[in-house]
Amino acid sequence: MCNSNTKFDFSSVMPVFGDSSYLSPHAINMHVSMPCPLKVPFNQFFTPYVEEYNASHATPIYCPNIMDCSSEDIEWMLRTAKSESDLPDIIVTSNYSILFSGAFYDTFMKTGRYKGLIKDDYKRKMPADLAGNLERSNLGVLCFSSWSFARDLTVDGIPEDIESWEQIISPERKGQITVHGHIDKATFGLAYFIVKHWGKEGLARYAQNITDIKHFSNIIKRMGSGDPEKTALNLLPDVAASKIPSSKRIKKLNLKEGKVLAPMVLMVKASKIEACSEILEKMGSRGFSDLLKNGGCIMPDALDPEITYSIPDFWEIADRYETLEQELDEIYLGNLPMKEIEGKIKVGSLCK
Repeated sequence: MCNSNTKFDFSSVMPVFGDSSYLSPHAINMHVSMPCPLKVPFNQFFTPYVEEYNASHATPIYCPNIMDCSSEDIEWMLRTAKSESDLPDIIVTSNYSILFSGAFYDTFMKTGRYKGLIKDDYKRKMPADLAGNLERSNLGVLCFSSWSFARDLTVDGIPEDIESWEQIISPERKGQITVHGHIDKATFGLAYFIVKHWGKEGLARYAQNITDIKHFSNIIKRMGSGDPEKTALNLLPDVAASKIPSSKRIKKLNLKEGKVLAPMVLMVKASKIEACSEILEKMGSRGFSDLLKNGGCIMPDALDPEITYSIPDFWEIADRYETLEQELDEIYLGNLPMKEIEGKIKVGSLCK
């Protein structure tokens, strides 16, 4: 998840109440955390709706930092919450793993105090095992992102027909991979997927093959350029990969083991579903779905039946999530060529 440093000022329509800049005791509190490419489109879509809603309802919507609802903010709230009043009424996040930190999952999700919402049409059209996994884990979903490898065809020295993760984690790919993300931790869903299929050694080999970590915009910019540090293989979330200009000579790889999905999660307090019904209807609208689809998201009713999709089964791993995340981070970080990567870091080049 990448955070913008620009805050959108909602003070004209949503004044801050009390001592909290995140929650108002007199409003429907929302926390919305969007991937970088969707921040501005979501702001343009949702701001007029908030203004209209607040002008006609006694209880306003309060989402104070719609352009910069960072994962750190919501993680702090989830870790420290003692009661429902300490938390937003609606949570939308693409960083779904934060829902499993601390006691939040056991206290608020397993008990049903928060409910993950999925449109009935999505449930019917998703693969049954995926829909069952989401419902069992009590995860609502608005859409999915995934991870795509873009093969830069202007880089010589590797085959163009890479079709398997086996080839990605092969020692032959050493020094040939750039990834979008953070330098200080693994992407949990992806790391879990690799370990599930190829064990801890597979995750170690994957990390050893990474030579650079950059923000997706920097990765895309140097594709096909004369930059000597560009790499043949580049891992980006789909919402970012969809922004690669058609003029770039790249090939998106379709790996036979399938795709690791990252759901954009929708969680609502069970006690507030009726009070939030108009807002939830807006978030389930055609206009919002089009915004997500045009932003490169995969809609739950448009998953390719020829592709195997996976997400971790959080119902099974929730009790050991933090321990498992730490274990995966240690394997990943312990095998990254840190000196080489840190030597390539430029100011603003990482996703903070």
